[in-house]
Amino acid sequence: MKLPKQIVESDIKYDGNNSEAFVYKFICLTKNNKQYGGYHKGKPGDGYMNSSKNKEFAKDWMNPKNKWRYEVNTYGDKEYCKSVENRMLEDANAKDSPNWYNDHNGGSKLKVIRTKLVASIAREITKNKSYKGITPTYIRVKDIPGKSSRLQIREFTLDPSHVTKLRNIINDKQSLDHLMWVSIKNRTYKGQTGEIGVDGNHSIESAEKSDFGGEGQMPSLRIPNEKLPNLTDDEIDLLAMMLNPRTENPTLETDFPTIARMISNQRIKGLDSNSKEIQEIKDFYHLTTSQKAKVSKLANDMYKEQVPNEMTWINYGAGDEKKEVDEIISDEHITNDNRTGIWSKCYSTAKYNAWSDLHDIINWNIDNPHNKIHTYRVRFYHADKEYKKLWINDRKLKNEKAIDKLLNPNNITRKWTYLKETRNKLKNVA
Repeated sequence: MKLPKQIVESDIKYDGNNSEAFVYKFICLTKNNKQYGGYHKGKPGDGYMNSSKNKEFAKDWMNPKNKWRYEVNTYGDKEYCKSVENRMLEDANAKDSPNWYNDHNGGSKLKVIRTKLVASIAREITKNKSYKGITPTYIRVKDIPGKSSRLQIREFTLDPSHVTKLRNIINDKQSLDHLMWVSIKNRTYKGQTGEIGVDGNHSIESAEKSDFGGEGQMPSLRIPNEKLPNLTDDEIDLLAMMLNPRTENPTLETDFPTIARMISNQRIKGLDSNSKEIQEIKDFYHLTTSQKAKVSKLANDMYKEQVPNEMTWINYGAGDEKKEVDEIISDEHITNDNRTGIWSKCYSTAKYNAWSDLHDIINWNIDNPHNKIHTYRVRFYHADKEYKKLWINDRKLKNEKAIDKLLNPNNITRKWTYLKETRNKLKNVA
């Protein structure tokens, strides 16, 4: 890949999935690593650099004294990459930051979960029994906010055997110091505002059933919501899941169905099963290869229960897809002023009839001897599974043979490609 001479460093990750889009960053090494970030529907090296209209960026980019680094770290479909770009820019508040060239923070209907960020919060709480200088205080068990406001994201609200195990340890120790209830104060979660518990519900239940009853005092780490990053409800769910297991006491380990449900929920909201965020959830629990396969199967089964008919055939003859293809064809199709040498069209295999094109191509070359067509380019799409089958089994080869027989003697090459067939019906669900 040939890059502009001002780029002296690059880190372009390999894309093994032939993704439709990517997220990139430009870093000005000679200007305190000031950055510009964005996404592009296409491939690294396809001629696109950026879409910035920022005057400072343009000035610095064209300054021959400046040296730049180019990074591509994320690939995926268009909406996923828009979401990753939006998260990257929002986290830095790039539009208001002197360290970024971006004039806005982007936007996306899809909100990806920040797995690594949530994991770092969970690890700090688990390891230090504190968060950002906030330490536990003692609170009587019976004074802890009621069960209705306690967040519990596991498959079952309470596991009786686990409660019994913890209760027996409390009675043996005659203390609640080895336990901790973790909550977030003044948090709006799924439409309700209050204090929600994200870890320790089993500890509370076991303490209430112990010799102390509700009179025992338990260490409680009560974190004001404003002290946390701006976490989404999905990230709160993930935090509650990642706070289990803890190391000091017997804990109800987050089981495979719980992990699978989190992954299924993220897929329903638009994440691909192979996305970085979903892989990071599996990695957090140190799953073996066989365990990952088991979780993936469970998640897939859950997903199919919610989205039984998950795919729809893309109609490039209407909507946003048509607009995007029309823009490509407009730039590519030969005219008197657009001397590309390409006759460019997009057709459904259900309605394709070549003869009008062939008539126009031959007559164009007769009328324009100095601006001839040398390539007949068609982008095809299938209306549905049955039309695809009919095209492959009956029409494709017949059309190719007949058209090549006419075009080859006129030094015209046939170039046919097939557009992406299906998309997830719920890919744009927020």
